[in-house]
Amino acid sequence: MTDTNSASTAAEPITAFDRGLVRFLSRPHLPWLLAGIAMLLSASCLFFGFYLDDHVGRYIYSDLPGAKHLFDQYVGGYGLANGNPADTHWQIEAGWAPWWTLDNLLIRLYRPFGMASHWLDFRLWPHSPWAMHLHSLLWLGLLVLATTRMYRAALGPLLGSLAALLFALDHTHGFVAGYICNRHSLITALLGVLCLDQHLRAYAARSRLQQLFAYALYAVALTSGESTLAILGYILAHALCVERGGLFVRGLRVLPYLAITVVGRILYTRAGYGAFGSGLYIDPGRDPVAYALALLERAPILVLGQFLAPPAELYSVWPASWARVMLVFACVFSALFIAALWPLLRRNRTAWFWLLGALISIVPAASTYPHNRQLLFASFGAMGLLAQLWNLHVLEQQNASSGLMRLSQAVGGVVFFVHVIISPLVMPVSTNEIVTTAPLFRAPASITDEIDGRDVVFVTAPDYFAVKLVQLFRRLEHKPLPRRIRALGFGPEHVTVQRTAADTLELEYAEGILSTPFMELYRDKRIPMQRGERVELEGLSIEVLELTDDGRARKVRFQFDMPLESRQLDFYYWSGGQFERLVVPALGQRRALPPATLDLHF
Repeated sequence: MTDTNSASTAAEPITAFDRGLVRFLSRPHLPWLLAGIAMLLSASCLFFGFYLDDHVGRYIYSDLPGAKHLFDQYVGGYGLANGNPADTHWQIEAGWAPWWTLDNLLIRLYRPFGMASHWLDFRLWPHSPWAMHLHSLLWLGLLVLATTRMYRAALGPLLGSLAALLFALDHTHGFVAGYICNRHSLITALLGVLCLDQHLRAYAARSRLQQLFAYALYAVALTSGESTLAILGYILAHALCVERGGLFVRGLRVLPYLAITVVGRILYTRAGYGAFGSGLYIDPGRDPVAYALALLERAPILVLGQFLAPPAELYSVWPASWARVMLVFACVFSALFIAALWPLLRRNRTAWFWLLGALISIVPAASTYPHNRQLLFASFGAMGLLAQLWNLHVLEQQNASSGLMRLSQAVGGVVFFVHVIISPLVMPVSTNEIVTTAPLFRAPASITDEIDGRDVVFVTAPDYFAVKLVQLFRRLEHKPLPRRIRALGFGPEHVTVQRTAADTLELEYAEGILSTPFMELYRDKRIPMQRGERVELEGLSIEVLELTDDGRARKVRFQFDMPLESRQLDFYYWSGGQFERLVVPALGQRRALPPATLDLHF
């Protein structure tokens, strides 16, 4: 399909590095070597155990009391809420969700192959994280093998092998490979690239049978994960940029993919899957305006994360001022990189295919907060582009007489250097990125067995997981459980506690609740609360007293069914990286609590 293969032998590489690179790419059994390199670069995950949602999986895939019910609520680990207010209330009551959770919150994703892989883990080696990580690494190896085959079909032996090398070294894959709960992304990407490879080969061979097989692979991949929509983007880009013939003929080849997508979406929605009400997960089918606005903001960040640095996830954790600087830098870099690609794009239709496919891949990736883990599909096009850019400047040796060509060489050279030299060095670090959440595990360690049968009240906590892990660990380790778990505040807000009655606390959140992006998981901050809004739980009545200008709770009353000095109540707040006992203020007194911050580090 490519129009660059003949050019790739136009001249000998001009540097020793490039000559050595060509020799390496000509090695026999290169696909297996690349698969081994990718697995080796991420192999450090074998030694660092379970983290965050992995512990949710340990519980919901077990036979422990309550596990089956939470399994259904969490859709085997691929959801948080099913849109049913009664079930949402149960989660709040049971301590699995914050009190401000939207009653009809929907985060329910269909990932049957991912679920099946975890079911296998917890049946064969439930207490062996290294075996589960090895399982994920094997999927990574299969993905590299399939991707190498696809690139060679698209670009020929040399450039296809170079693109595959870049893909195997791409550090943006590290988090996905190293986090057990993200294995579904590897499986979905594998099925997706098999479909794309089959589509390219069917077009080259003009084979109807192979084309039918490509349609079937797309349908299977679509059931594995919503990100498969990115493959439709590559197929559309291929039809527009590479395939020959009339638009009608090309459209007929694409039409079955569109039909499968539409039917799949209808079935998906009718079965109750999708997302609504969360600020982190936006379903374009249910909230297209919010999704479009989020895409405009998130797309440049994802482009920057794919081709350069810093990683996209920093955008959501950095202070707002730094995040704005990062967004401006991302927009400037994106414009510069497109300009750098122009000498390639104006003479090469295959490059347009990779570019449009990668950009369309970012559309489904923008459904949640920016993170490099969402770039698997975008990297298919990104590495194809870089391979062709290398061909333009190294093998074709185009004369850099124009300013645009010099810009292309400079920017392309920097990006290529990052992916060939820096990326394999960064890959082990990105694979271990989840380890930065280790300080959260001090949360359950700071709670003792004295909570047995009592109501535990977390006045402040840095993150939803800080409270979840307390309950998860105690259930998994068969330790005494509290009667009830109540959490009054999450995130790094400045909170002031005032006692207004023997059984009542009023909390004032200086910046309002939902003040940081990650806090919007259970409620989009654009969905306003109402003054006087109430949440009634067993033993606790919650009432919103004051709101911020944009409708977020600023001051809230918490009335318990017993005096606050009761031995049945244990109060905690977050301080110094762990939960500390809180002595509630005397009647009429106030106490300012330190922000519940979390120092994430290796």
